[in-house]
Formats: sequence, structure tokens, C-alpha cells
Amino acid sequence: MSEFNSKDFGERIKNYRISKGLTQENLAKAISKSQSTVRRFESGELIPDAKDVSLICAELGIYEADLYGNDINRTIRSSKSINPFNTNKIYVYFNAYNYRTKKFAPDKYIIELEQKQNICKAKFVDYHDKRIYSEGYLICNDEIAFIVMNNYEPSSTRVDAPVLEINIGSGMEELMLGGYFGTNQKGEPSLRKCYFSKKNIEFTDKMVEDLKLNEVEKEILEKQNALYLDIFNR
Repeated sequence: MSEFNSKDFGERIKNYRISKGLTQENLAKAISKSQSTVRRFESGELIPDAKDVSLICAELGIYEADLYGNDINRTIRSSKSINPFNTNKIYVYFNAYNYRTKKFAPDKYIIELEQKQNICKAKFVDYHDKRIYSEGYLICNDEIAFIVMNNYEPSSTRVDAPVLEINIGSGMEELMLGGYFGTNQKGEPSLRKCYFSKKNIEFTDKMVEDLKLNEVEKEILEKQNALYLDIFNR
């Protein structure tokens, strides 16, 4: 096992910062640290903790492995983390729990996308009051996109790491089918079909009906005791 070198680690932070066109002051503001702290990070005098490493990588558009000099799986970044939608907003439609009414009902949400070098950041946002529920990143190929997130507020007593899956193989200009996997307040798993759209459209009764489990899904559930959402059959 190779020995950790704090100077090399700091030098990588510095090089990625410079290649990004940021000053130490820019980076310090982005991660809520002082410029002197960033200077100590880059000199190897001070090692950032796990949270600071995550913030630094998010701001520089790199993976944590880049700072540790790990070349494993680097090929994934080149083509799998780029925003394929060519827009910074995706609208999500599904039967969701409304914290205002304390009930489940068809509702609309927004995924805000931000391309940062070769990482596409994502935020799951309330359509009505712009409240941010969770944030994470997007990975995809030509057929499917995954948005992997976790709690937005680190102090939240609720632990949740939702994943959204979107069928993009059938085209991205019309409605896209997908699924939402997360948990409720009790930590119970929740899996629901969703519609995704690049346009802000009305959530119609027809869409609500389409998002109910179909007979094929029910049959598979009965036979295999597992639910496979039929998001690729249009």
C-alpha cells in the first residue's frame, strides 16, 4: 500500500484549482473556508476532512480519487457524467408525499442540473416554494440516466438517499418514463413510476393514470416477489 503524501495531495488541489481558473480566494468562498486555510491545504500543512474534500471536489468538478492519485475507473468520467439533456431543468411528475398537506397526491418537482467540468451536479427542488430536498449527481449512457442524491441538509434527522432513473433511449424531447426510489419518514423503501420532461407542462389525469402499475408489472410482482418498473416499454 502506498504511503499518503500530504504535499502531493495539496499540490493536486492546487493544480486542479488553477486548471479550473480559480484563485485561492474563489475556492475558499465556495467551500466556506478562509483563504489561509486553502493555502495550508495546498501546501500540505493541513489535510481537509472528508466533508471538505467532498466540497472541494464538487467545486473543482473532479472525483475524490483524483486528489489521491487513483487512476481506477477514470474512463467513466469522460462520457458518463455529462448532462445529456442540454437544459438545466428537468420537471418530475409522480404521486408524492406533500409535507404541507401531509397527504400523497400527484405533484410536480424540479431537478436542477449544473455541469461542472466533467461532473453534472443535481438538486431535487420543490416546484412550488423552491425548497431543496436533496442534491447529488447525474450519470448516464445513451439509454438511461441515473440521478443519485442524498439529504440536502447535513443536520437533518432523516436519512434518505433517493435515486431517480430516467429512460432517455426513447428520446428526450417528449415525456420520459422513469422511477423514483427513496424512503419515507420511517425509513421504509418507496418505489414509484415518474414522468420526466424538459418542458414545464400540466400534470394531467392521463399522466396520473399512466403512472399506475400496469398488469405486466403486477404479474411480475406476483411471480417473482419483486417489482420491475416497465419504463422501457412505450
